[in-house]
Amino acid sequence: MDHKYILAMLFLLFAAGVVFYAAYAGLILIFSLIIFGGLSSFWKEKELKLLALAAIVLLALLNMGLNGMKFGIDFSGGTRIPVILESPASQTTMGEMVDIIKKRASTFGLTEVKVRAVGESQINVEVPSGDPELIASVEDLLSHQGVFQGVVDGKVALSGDGILPGTIQGVSASYLQGADWGVQFSVTRDGAEHFAETVQGKANYPLYMYLDRPNDAIIILTWEEASANLEIKDRELAKSAIQKVLELDEGNVTAYLYDEVEISSLDPSTNKTKAIVSQSLEPLVRTQLEAQGFDVHIVPDDEISPSISQMGTGEFIVDKWEAVGLLSSPMLNPSVTVGTPSYGYIISGAAEGVGQEKQLNAHNNQKSIESILKGGALPIQISIGSKTTIPAPLGEEFLRLSIIGIFFALIAISLFVSFRYRKTKILLPIVAISVSELLILLSILGSFTIDLAAMAGIIAAIGVGVDAQIVITDELLKKNQGSPQDRLENAFAIITTNVTVAIFAMVPLLFSGMVEVIGFAISTIMGSLLGLLISRPAYAALIGQIAEE
Repeated sequence: MDHKYILAMLFLLFAAGVVFYAAYAGLILIFSLIIFGGLSSFWKEKELKLLALAAIVLLALLNMGLNGMKFGIDFSGGTRIPVILESPASQTTMGEMVDIIKKRASTFGLTEVKVRAVGESQINVEVPSGDPELIASVEDLLSHQGVFQGVVDGKVALSGDGILPGTIQGVSASYLQGADWGVQFSVTRDGAEHFAETVQGKANYPLYMYLDRPNDAIIILTWEEASANLEIKDRELAKSAIQKVLELDEGNVTAYLYDEVEISSLDPSTNKTKAIVSQSLEPLVRTQLEAQGFDVHIVPDDEISPSISQMGTGEFIVDKWEAVGLLSSPMLNPSVTVGTPSYGYIISGAAEGVGQEKQLNAHNNQKSIESILKGGALPIQISIGSKTTIPAPLGEEFLRLSIIGIFFALIAISLFVSFRYRKTKILLPIVAISVSELLILLSILGSFTIDLAAMAGIIAAIGVGVDAQIVITDELLKKNQGSPQDRLENAFAIITTNVTVAIFAMVPLLFSGMVEVIGFAISTIMGSLLGLLISRPAYAALIGQIAEE
């Protein structure tokens, strides 16, 4: 017995396990192995091919019945998140910002997202979900300008400009020392040499790693907020640590304790100087700060408090501070401060929560930082506007019309095959196999998101499938050109070539970062592999006997 079809089925069942429930798919795999092992001596190879297709169709129907299907914005609506630019952008700059946001969304795992420029000062980002947690994650992802800086002793030692985008990837927590998440990357030669020069002789200094550190800003917080994460309530040491972490040769941020400062004595350096305060403190100081000319920036209460730890020397150090974009503060190992360039670095940090919640937060933090770094820094500072729920522009009516379109396509195929072969015995297998492919593709892609591009890919895959079935039929009907097995091998040689070309043509689209076409690429590749490994062999098993007759 040829085992390649059995292996192909097990491979697809394993892939289904990723889409469906892992435990359930595992039971299906074990059951399949038992069935095939026990019946292979009783059933013919052709019957096993048909059984493989039938089993996957049943699994697809079961998945759709239990879990339903997920549709994209065009079919089911979603949420619109406006990204507001602080200054108007040229057409070139706007296109660059749209591309960066698309890359971030793609890296984060949002395969169906729409990014559109609106005028010169706004970009609308639409996601096919109303899930509050997902929307909050997307808002956090979009709210960052993406400017990375590594600061040592008040000087920028490392910046995002020197990071090689292709080297950015997440790090497993098992390889990190005490951190919950990490992202590693490599830098250019100039970046490595600048870092080595900046940190030379600064062994055991903290490397403050910032993402979107404010440059023209002040921060006001109460002593309770400043010491919320501090076990030893030493006011002067805490103030020293806070001021030290904010030092930078270009762009100092000054911190003030609310009970030590007179708001009327503060003057903004420009008309865009930010005053960062917590939600709790905002009602007490907002009016005064705006009267002084500050742009008041409100942050959640849990982000305003710096995480301060005490070193073995007794000195305090700020190791994380969300309000100013501080991700982590690793100490410089003496081996990297001798002036020798180093090309690999890791950003790491802690995650909130316990157990599974902590693991999920760590994963989200890692993916967010990875997505932002890969996308690059936005050339203009941004803010997030009020999100709105958007109705489906096409909705259920368009989905219904799409299904009707598929139905009429099958009718057209049936008429074509009828005129070509004039045999109803050939017509029925072609229609049955096409419907089977449709159900399997809808089940797999519906477990993620079916958008317009994916629907177009599904329809295209059905057409390609019928083309392959006609190739098999034509070859098997050539009775004077070798044995049935030889003719079948010729047919599959043609089909394999077509599938290979189709997959290689789709790979650039799959990794292009253009989320609008990813659905089409995925559905086309899935349809090609499904046909080559499962449905084409099953069709050959059905049509073989008919062709001989």
